[in-house]
Amino acid sequence: MTATLTPVQHRFVLELLHDGQPVHALPLERADFARAVEATFFESLRRGLYRDYDPPLERAVVEPILDPGSPHAGAFEVVLQLPSGDEQRGRFNGEFFRTLARRTGAQLAVAGRVPPDASLLYRLAAFADEPAPRKKPGLVFDLESDQPAIPIRSASRKRHGPVEAWDNPDPGNFPVLMPRHVLEESVEEARKVPDREVGGVLLGHLCRDEDTSELYLEVSCLVPAEETEATALSVTFTHRTWARVREVMEWRGEGELVVGWMHSHPFRLCNECPLPVPPECQAKVLFYSTDDEFLMELSFPRPFMVGLLAAVEPKLESALGHLPVKLFGWDGGLIRPRGFEVIE
Repeated sequence: MTATLTPVQHRFVLELLHDGQPVHALPLERADFARAVEATFFESLRRGLYRDYDPPLERAVVEPILDPGSPHAGAFEVVLQLPSGDEQRGRFNGEFFRTLARRTGAQLAVAGRVPPDASLLYRLAAFADEPAPRKKPGLVFDLESDQPAIPIRSASRKRHGPVEAWDNPDPGNFPVLMPRHVLEESVEEARKVPDREVGGVLLGHLCRDEDTSELYLEVSCLVPAEETEATALSVTFTHRTWARVREVMEWRGEGELVVGWMHSHPFRLCNECPLPVPPECQAKVLFYSTDDEFLMELSFPRPFMVGLLAAVEPKLESALGHLPVKLFGWDGGLIRPRGFEVIE
């Protein structure tokens, strides 16, 4: 017997609280769950349950995991009906909306609705059988709009020869292969401008191993983002950045995809920092800020996309055992540090 989805309408709300009292209720729409839907689909794709990269966004069901006797949900599940007729479920806890809650809290502080130094809590609420209110014109996200085709290339990991593992890749994670020259170029770009952030776009291929059927990402190229709006603390990609990326993709002619981004942190360690650099000091340089997470959510949201962070601090190399870089990727709809494999 195959499972059948029974769509249940829910109105989802992200509630923000200050000193235990609600201060704002943010209505959520399907677009706010799109990353979770695609992450659930991607796990099915990795398992070979789908052949093509065609996330069924509109056919997904989002179900709250409600606290007993309460409209508050500690988590939610995305339910997809597979081509076989079975179900694929992905569970996501409240941390999924962390960046959205922080951004909304900042807007409330700017509007004077909460103190600038307020610590806000947030929680997800769901109300059954109530249609979600439509937002103002211009803010509606159409999940039925055309999605760009994402080809999956048949390839063999064996052709790369021996690989070197950096930062202890988890065997259960989606494999990422990174050429050494891309890492070297990233650090070189960072060191050219050591007093502010620089950025770039990563190109590559989504591949299915012809021997093992394993899905993996092969990064192939870094396109330095020469036309950015950058400061010592942030980098912003402009329309000129994307125009340059399209030019490079067309010039290379290898059918590459945009598979992620790179940016640098110009932060330095203090003179008293011991050697080798302890993990807590490494984390002060190689970390993702709220702005970094927002940019990745906005511009690089697909579950196979990655973010490469390069540092200019030379003391980090001896502690890391490799170039001063760290890779971030998607894990259950959240951005987390991850290991990867280096190819020559």
